[in-house]
Amino acid sequence: MYPKSPFLRNPLVETQILQRNPSQLEELMRWLCQPPTITTYRINTLRTTVSAFKQKLQATLCERYTLPPKICEIPSIPEVLCISPRSFNIVDIKEKQSGLQREVVVDSCCGGALLRGAHIYAPGVLAMEAGTKLNEQVLVYADLAGKCKQGTNIRYDSLDKLFLGVGVVRMQRHQIFGPPTSSTLAPLKGVAVEMMETVSGVPTIGDLSCKEALLQNLPSIVCVRVLNPQPGERVLDMCAAPGNKTTHIAELMGDKGEIIALDKVANKIPVMLEKITSLGLKSIRAYNFDATKAYSEAKEAAGTECLDMPPFAANTFDKILLDAPCSALGNRPLLVGPPNMSARMLGSYPKVQRKLFSAAVPLLKPNGVLVYSTCTVTEGENEGMVAWVLEKFPQLRLVPATPHVGGIGLEQTGLSDTERQYVQRFCQHAKEIEGVPIDTVGFFIAKFIKEY
Repeated sequence: MYPKSPFLRNPLVETQILQRNPSQLEELMRWLCQPPTITTYRINTLRTTVSAFKQKLQATLCERYTLPPKICEIPSIPEVLCISPRSFNIVDIKEKQSGLQREVVVDSCCGGALLRGAHIYAPGVLAMEAGTKLNEQVLVYADLAGKCKQGTNIRYDSLDKLFLGVGVVRMQRHQIFGPPTSSTLAPLKGVAVEMMETVSGVPTIGDLSCKEALLQNLPSIVCVRVLNPQPGERVLDMCAAPGNKTTHIAELMGDKGEIIALDKVANKIPVMLEKITSLGLKSIRAYNFDATKAYSEAKEAAGTECLDMPPFAANTFDKILLDAPCSALGNRPLLVGPPNMSARMLGSYPKVQRKLFSAAVPLLKPNGVLVYSTCTVTEGENEGMVAWVLEKFPQLRLVPATPHVGGIGLEQTGLSDTERQYVQRFCQHAKEIEGVPIDTVGFFIAKFIKEY
């Protein structure tokens, strides 16, 4: 159903993903090209209850589908609601496909999003045939080659376009591609095509994110639960943007304590601050700062001014979340890959991750907790990084990353069998909860305690 991306056929990428496990490579590649099957919401329990938002979700699904998909809960992560994939017949989509005349083409990024349940927003549309009418049902394709020009008004013929599903037009061509009007500075934004059915089976409900709940990947939620922040603690989020994990930390702490959120990209800070402000969270302070330089050996440990601003003195934080910059090869579906990925770029991520660890370890108090996570599947950034940390920092002890929703670590990566059981690798072998396979993006989590 899904093509194997030319990017993923790159031998460089293949060897980086599974350096010592070639027998698992083909299976992993197929999995990476497919979208996750579950949709996950994280409920903000400071503003609502899980049962209240569950009722809202059920009402939306019942309104859209005669046989709505199942909503399940995860007992170890009570703020989570998971929507299962729909039971549907691909033949029905193919029958619709044969009866429809017009096509809409989207870019690969938009295509990946709609396979996960999104609608098509105007900026994602590349081509819409002339004469397409409002409320007309259309066939939707993704341009995998990246050769379709935005604004194309004829049928886009290419061997590298992928059929995604059927949608209903909610904006006409002139609204999507037309010049700015006197009352706007840009073409109209919003939902251009409302998806009705997709080949993934993931329910298409758009994004119901609001102050009460956030559409978020399950492993990202799990890693904050593994950190287990408590009210009154001092927590460092080293690479915080866009702030979803940061706000989750604050919610679990009841917004009582202190959270320092750092990010080295300046233009990400205002977006994060806006999110924090809209949620009314008081415990978070965000700074534009390179976390690799967050530790200062010379910094005085005493005094409010010294404690509040980066860089920080040793033994400053009770807990640290190191959600590291990574190659992001777990962000499914990988319909196409990063165009500029090279051996040098792939090799750069472990170097940055090691620098971040070197800053994090002295900042952590004795008996403090450090959680490391990535959204990639490469061995070198995951199990290999854990093995390096355990050798480099004898004061760190690897402990079970609970709640354990993902799988175990890879074999032959420098970790013992026990250590492999402690880490979490979200990969192609999904667990089931209430009979629903917990099929997610690729992700990795490890938890350490600083003993001295």
